[in-house]
Amino acid sequence: MFYTLRRQISNVLDAGPRQAMKRATVERQGTFRQKESHGLIQRPNYAYGLLRAADMARFAGKKKATVCEFGVATGNGLVNMIDLAAVIQKETGIELRVVGMDSGEGLPIVEGYADHPELWSPGDFAMTNRDDLRKRIGDRGELIFGDIADTVDGFVASLDESAPLAFISVDVDIYSGSKSALRCLTGRPELCTPAVSIYLDDTQFFFANRWCGELRAIEEFNENNAMRKIDEDRSLPGHRPEAVSYWYRSMYVAHILDHEMRTKPQTREGLSLEEHFAYMRESSLF
Repeated sequence: MFYTLRRQISNVLDAGPRQAMKRATVERQGTFRQKESHGLIQRPNYAYGLLRAADMARFAGKKKATVCEFGVATGNGLVNMIDLAAVIQKETGIELRVVGMDSGEGLPIVEGYADHPELWSPGDFAMTNRDDLRKRIGDRGELIFGDIADTVDGFVASLDESAPLAFISVDVDIYSGSKSALRCLTGRPELCTPAVSIYLDDTQFFFANRWCGELRAIEEFNENNAMRKIDEDRSLPGHRPEAVSYWYRSMYVAHILDHEMRTKPQTREGLSLEEHFAYMRESSLF
């Protein structure tokens, strides 16, 4: 008994150094997917979301997918998405269309408690480098300027079922802008993958609550859409080496419940328990 207890204690004490050594090895020699699972890619929330997008597109039998950042500001996040898209295409074979949407003028009118006036003011985060950002992006991505409330429907109209929407980042801070951004998920079901990965930037601060900001936008979206529901990403942390990371709680999933793949079973032979586990793992669904 004492030997077993001592071994268990030793395993716990050794876990930290062992994990650090494994992380260092992956950083030096690992594949992109291994580095992503260890949180070693810059902006790990974007690396995860874009890889999810590619995996979900492949699961749906697509060769392309669309990803979008709502709230571009300086453009560093959008450029990171573009750079990641190239790497992920090499990893998965899935081509990602990268779109950024921003007013270019900073935050619009902040109205009432739902828009967090204790934190934000009109004009915050105005883009000051529009021409420079266009040059940085070139033809590798798309920029759509204007109030998201006015431009999101045009973005949805540009979607094609051959490159469905598979990941969105919502970083527009206020409730009204977030509500507008989420309208991108209300088009025809085939314009999205069966589930769309979402990163919400402003859900983890002391004033955050489900009656204001992005969390209120989610609540209302779920109330108003019977067959589209946004929930937390329940696959995190899963089997990832890091059991806790700051961005896990900011990841959500839009479930497109009226998507054809979610309304009837696939035509295939029955799988054993082991075969189904392998199928889930190979499809990156855990």
